Amino acid sequence: MKNETQESVKTKIVKGKTTKQDVLASFGEPDSRSLIDGEEQWSYTMYNSQSKATSFIPVVGLLAGGADSQTKSLTVSFKGEKVSTYIFNAGTSNVKTGIF
Repeated sequence: MKNETQESVKTKIVKGKTTKQDVLASFGEPDSRSLIDGEEQWSYTMYNSQSKATSFIPVVGLLAGGADSQTKSLTVSFKGEKVSTYIFNAGTSNVKTGIF
């Protein structure tokens, strides 16, 4: 999931054609599986957070510390063995810490 984009997911998943085996081959085992309204749903999530180097500098970290975070999620629904729908979301955030 780390390197996936909307475009890369679009090339790997085609509604009505892509099978469960294809999804497993492309993304691995899902983080969770559920059954909703008779359709199996697989969910994949990725969360990555990196502290800024300034967070570790004495005094400066108090003023300019923080972290950059990235989240991605993919939910795939199946009718039988084939993909019926999917939703991919990606976002980034910048969290600042400090006294100002």
